[in-house]
Order: sequence, then C-alpha cells, then structure tokens
Amino acid sequence: MDQKGSDTMSERLVSDTNRNLSLNNEAITVQIWRSGSKARNHDKQQPTIVRFVGDTRNRLKPSLPRNFFGNALARTLTPICSSGEITSNPLGYAAQKVQEGIDKLTEEYVRSQLDFLASQENIDWVRGSLHFVRVLTGLFFGNPNFSIVSWLSMPVYDADFGWGKPLYMGPGDLNEDGKVLILPSPSGDGSAIIALRLQTAHMDAFQKFFYEDI
Repeated sequence: MDQKGSDTMSERLVSDTNRNLSLNNEAITVQIWRSGSKARNHDKQQPTIVRFVGDTRNRLKPSLPRNFFGNALARTLTPICSSGEITSNPLGYAAQKVQEGIDKLTEEYVRSQLDFLASQENIDWVRGSLHFVRVLTGLFFGNPNFSIVSWLSMPVYDADFGWGKPLYMGPGDLNEDGKVLILPSPSGDGSAIIALRLQTAHMDAFQKFFYEDI
C-alpha cells in the first residue's frame, strides 16, 4: 500500500470523524477490518471484533525506563460489532470502534491485566488466541475476527550489523486466519506492506475490496 493510498484513507477518516487520529495505523486497520468483512461475506448479523496491542511504556506511572528492552504490551479489543455495521457504514464508524479499543488502555486497565496474570498458577492458556476455533458439529464459515499488529513505528531497516541495511523484514509465520501485520516498506517512501492470513477463497476478494474502497 503506497503513501498516497494511506493519506487518502486518513483524510476520509478525518472527514468522517471530525477529529485527529493516529492516522496511518488507524486508517489501515479500519480498511483491513472493512475489506476483510466484505471478503468473508458473512451474514450481516455476524459479530466481529478486532484485537490489537498497545505499547504500555508510557501508560504506566512511573513510566518504564527509556532503556527498557523487550515487549511492554497490553491486549485490547474493539467493541463487538456486526459485519453489516462495519461494511455498510462510513469508515468513520469502524474508526470510532477502533478508537474505543485504544481508549481502554489506561493505567488501571494495564495493571488489571498484570494483576490477573500474576494470580494465575499456569498461564499457558493465555498463549492461546481468540482465533483458535474448535468446531464439533455443523459447518464452519471461518473466523469473523482480526488480530492486527502494526510495526510501522519500528525502525526495522535501521539495523546494520556490518553487512549493510536489511533488504526485507517480515513475519516468519502467520498461523491464524485473520492475523495481520502492518510493516514499513524497505523503500522508505512511506508505503506499507500488509502481511495477512485469510482463507484462500477470500484473498482475491480482500485485495479487490481493499483497493476499491480507497
């Protein structure tokens, strides 16, 4: 996705919501949710959510040290919406739901997650995901949700261990239907790479709707 497409979606979101947003991340997230819901062609009443993570370094008081090394993330979710609401309303509707998920990431919310995990004797189950679906009876129409992580702010192409800058950095595995990574392009021109996993039957439709709606 090039910079022009991202800017166009960002402008539409500002127009729809009349507020300033974390434009690139939010614009791309909203477009993925909307296009993916169209491509999956679920019933209009099918519940759908987006799960994502937020950096907690500056959400805690006191903040984590600047030289802290490692992940400091908390999971959050959008409110439950119907597929029909996401696909039929303007982009600003889905953007509002994404923002509501972001707004949950208060210090109290983050600490409640830490306290809950600390109270568990075994946290292996936490390593699971809302995407793992076990179907015992009936037909399986696919996962209606998305798990979206953005690495746009990570300086992944600044690393140089003596062999020059990386030519490409990306995920080694996307193990779940609906898992998405938004990556900066190695070209450095502001464009982004969207790595995602959908059912094979939905990939062409996703690409069609994604660019059609820009």
